Amino acid sequence: MAAPREFSLTFETTPPAAVCPGLPFTVPVIVAVRPIGTPSHTVQLVASASLRDEAGTSAATGLGGSLTAMVRSRTEPSMSGYAKFAGLTISRPGKYRIRVMLSTSSVNGVMTKECVDSGVIHVHAAAPAAQRPTPTTVAKLQRLTAENLDISVADIAKWQSA
Repeated sequence: MAAPREFSLTFETTPPAAVCPGLPFTVPVIVAVRPIGTPSHTVQLVASASLRDEAGTSAATGLGGSLTAMVRSRTEPSMSGYAKFAGLTISRPGKYRIRVMLSTSSVNGVMTKECVDSGVIHVHAAAPAAQRPTPTTVAKLQRLTAENLDISVADIAKWQSA
């Protein structure tokens, strides 16, 4: 029998659908972390990103950038919040997914709790060098400026004009 889920993971900002090999994603990938019920004890929440094949069934190599992030929010310490992955790059052409895994760290050690996979990312030389955020993404990013993620209004303006 599977253990009950303790956390829910969702992409607040998704990876781009297409990128050039080796060029950083313009907008950081941000995952929202929410507890399901009340966690039994206080833990530190850490998220890590990895590259998977297009089907999500096998690990792939070539993901670079900030691959580990503390779950942060405007109230610290928190059992919910956001993990921000900035400057992500994929070095090789192909089709991939990014998997974000949530782990907890406590006096009992580190345990992986949940994971979520992105949509397919097509990495090819003809992809745009930069990705402009959609109006919906801009609205999410503006809301997230208050969440202790080091995202400023100036950052958002820079991403919009990329």
